[in-house]
Amino acid sequence: MRGITHFGLALAIAAGIVTNAGASWRGNAGVTAGVIFTDNLYLTADDQESGGIFQLRPYINSTREGNRVQARFSYGPSVLWYPGNAELNRVLHTLGAWSSVELIERYFFLDVAANANQALIDPRVNSDFGAIGNPDAFTPQASITVQPRIQLPVLNGRFATVQITPGVGYNYTAATADGGDGLRTPTSDSSIRITSGPMFTSVPWSVVWRRSVFDTRTNDGFGEFRTTVGYVFGPKYRVDLSVGYDDGTDSYRAANGRTKGTSWETSFLWTPSARAQFRLGVGQRYWGNTGRFDGSYRHKHWAFRSSYSVSVQTASTELQQQQVVPVQDLFGAPIEDPFARGDVLTASVTNAPLVDDTFLQKQFLLASEYSKGRDSAGLQWYLTQRDYDQSDFDTMDNQFVFRYSRRLSGRLTASAVVNFWDHSGDNAAQYDYVQDAVDLIVNYRLGARSNLGARIGRLNRDAQLSTGDFSENRASVNFSWRF
Repeated sequence: MRGITHFGLALAIAAGIVTNAGASWRGNAGVTAGVIFTDNLYLTADDQESGGIFQLRPYINSTREGNRVQARFSYGPSVLWYPGNAELNRVLHTLGAWSSVELIERYFFLDVAANANQALIDPRVNSDFGAIGNPDAFTPQASITVQPRIQLPVLNGRFATVQITPGVGYNYTAATADGGDGLRTPTSDSSIRITSGPMFTSVPWSVVWRRSVFDTRTNDGFGEFRTTVGYVFGPKYRVDLSVGYDDGTDSYRAANGRTKGTSWETSFLWTPSARAQFRLGVGQRYWGNTGRFDGSYRHKHWAFRSSYSVSVQTASTELQQQQVVPVQDLFGAPIEDPFARGDVLTASVTNAPLVDDTFLQKQFLLASEYSKGRDSAGLQWYLTQRDYDQSDFDTMDNQFVFRYSRRLSGRLTASAVVNFWDHSGDNAAQYDYVQDAVDLIVNYRLGARSNLGARIGRLNRDAQLSTGDFSENRASVNFSWRF
C-alpha cells in the first residue's frame, strides 16, 4: 500500500502542475488489448509450463511547448491477467512527466519531474527482457524531483548569470537486489552556478558548487566545487580547463582508500557543422584517471549519438534521472504514441540490478538510427560497469538492441528486433550469463485510429550454472485503438 500511495502522490503532483500550466496542449489517448502465449511461463530449465497472458493497457500522452511553459506527460498502466495463475496477476504502472514553468520572467523557474516504472532487482531469477516474464526479477519504482531555479543576471547578464537551484526529491521502490525491503528515500540536490556572459565571448568561464544528498535522513551525499575556463579558437574549436575538489566522504570510498581530493579535466570541443559536435576530455579525480566523450551527428537519412562518462551515483539518483518514456528520436523528431508502440511499458534492460548503495559508474553508449523511404533501423549499445562502495555486487553489463522495420504497404509494416545481454558479476553468489532474443513483428493499420499487431519470438539464456539456463517461444496478438 505504501508503494501505491507514493506512486499516487508523484502522479498527482506532476498531473497538477501540468494541468495548471495552461490550456494549449497536443496529445492523444487510447487503449491496447492483447493476448500472449508462451511455452515456458516461469522461464525454467525443466518442467516447462505453457500458458497465456491477457494484457490491457490504456494510455494518455500530452505535450505543451510555449514561451514560458514546457511540459510532457505520459501515463499508461498495464494490467496483466494470467488465467490459472492468479498469483502472477498484477498492474505495471509507467509514468513519465516533466514540466518547466517560468514563474517570474527571466528570474524564477520551477522544474518538476516524476516517473514510475519497473526496476530490475535480480536478473538471476530467470528474467527475460521485460517485466512480463518472471515478476520476481522486477520491482515497482516511482520518483519525483522538484527544482526551483533562481537566475540573477549581473550587468543585465552581460558579465555573468548566477543560478541558484535548491532541489528536493523522493524515491520509492518495493525491493532491492541486495535483499533489502526497498527504498523510501528523500533526497536533495542543491547547486550554485555562475556562468560568464557575452563580455567573455573568447574566454568563457564558470564556477559551480553542488551538493547532492542521496539520503537526507543520513546526510549521505557527494559534493563538488569546480572552476572552468575556456578558450574559443573560432566557431569550430574550443578548449576548456577545469580544476576543483570532490568530497565523497559520506558516499563513495575509492579502491585506493580515498574519499575526497582535488580534481582536474581538460576537454576539447569540435563542432565541424551545425549537425555535428564532438567533445573529448581527460582528467583525474580522487578515485583515479577519468575520461569523457560526447559525440553526435545528424544526416538526412541517419544519425548517431555516442558518449562515455564516469560518475558517482546511487540507486536513487539513477532512478530519478532515467528517461522512462522516450521523447524524441536521434533526428530530433518527437516520438508519437510511445505507449501504443508497445515497447516502453516494461523495465529497460539497460538498468543494472538495483542495489541500495553508492557506486562508481562507467558507462559507454552508442545509439544510431537510419530512415529512408520504406526502411528504418536503429541500434542501441550499452556497456556499463558498476563498482559498489559497500556491497560486494560489482557488475559488468554489455547490452545492445537492434531494430529493423520495412513498410510493406500503406497499411502493413514488418519489423525485426534483436536483443543481446552479457552479464557478469564479481560476487561469488552471482553467476555470469549470455542472453539473446529475436522477435518478428507485423503491424496492420485497420483505420485512422486502430491497429492490429502480431509478434513471434524466441528467447535463450546460457548461464554459468545450468539451473539458470532456459529458452522460451512466445507469440502475441494485440489491438490498439486511439480515441
